[in-house]
Amino acid sequence: MENYTNPKFKRESFHCPNCGTYSHMHWNRLINGSSWTEYYQCICSCCKKNSLWRANKVDHLNNHCDGEMIYPDFGLAPLPETDMPEDVKADYMEASRIFSRSKRGAAALLRLALQKLCKHLEQKGDNINDDIRSLAKNHVLPKQVIQVADTLRITGNNAVHPGTMSDDDFDDVAGKMFDLLNFIVRKGISEPKQLNELYLKMPENARKAAENADIRNANK
Repeated sequence: MENYTNPKFKRESFHCPNCGTYSHMHWNRLINGSSWTEYYQCICSCCKKNSLWRANKVDHLNNHCDGEMIYPDFGLAPLPETDMPEDVKADYMEASRIFSRSKRGAAALLRLALQKLCKHLEQKGDNINDDIRSLAKNHVLPKQVIQVADTLRITGNNAVHPGTMSDDDFDDVAGKMFDLLNFIVRKGISEPKQLNELYLKMPENARKAAENADIRNANK
């Protein structure tokens, strides 16, 4: 899975919530008339678009040391993959919007999104554990995803039925559910689509010869 650096108050570089590129950020504190405010403008050096932040904590020198992004309201998670199905993307984006305020709520939405994604990959969608193992068995996904999905499935269950996971666990693990969904979309939808497009660009005679060879091998 690709490394993702989430937006953070006064962090010099992170993945831009507007363009999704890992980029250097320029921070400007905003002024109201002649008075400094608690608001900051963050400008991406790649796309030049802004995010707006509100400081909510000061250090021992009375400098703002922490804050929350208030625009855009979906930027604390990676942007969804282009090929993500629309119904899955709707849950993904809603989870991103509430992630900073409710990790448990975001985890529950992402678990629902994962169930829907499994259905798009021709699984039943009733049991994520079974669906992920089936996708790995059929080589749609690598086997290592099983271990990741097991952990995140527990997070999703606890988001609905409180268990033994701490708030720190939710902060760390729930955020990785965004990465898992994007990874499954890339492996299960985008890469097969790209390979099929490449295959269709091959000469027709070569495609037919390959298809006939596959049929002969299957009948052996």
